[in-house]
Amino acid sequence: MDAGNMLKPMLARGELHCIGATTLDEYRQYIEKDAALERRFQPVIVDEPSVEDTISILRGLKDRYEVYHGVKITDSALVAAATLS
Repeated sequence: MDAGNMLKPMLARGELHCIGATTLDEYRQYIEKDAALERRFQPVIVDEPSVEDTISILRGLKDRYEVYHGVKITDSALVAAATLS
């Protein structure tokens, strides 16, 4: 028995709530081919953030990471990380 068939009864009864992440290709390969399993999931497409959005996200996380790791992160390091990724 595969994982999908093990999960379907619990999902149908509302005993299991889950969030998953996969690629579109894997979704098509493993979820879409099983109509009963597909009915129990709601796909949410999340695109990659733009470089500008990534910089904004990193700036929002900067203080938390500086405190946790005991380091200073320059703005130029954030910009470089976003543009090089």
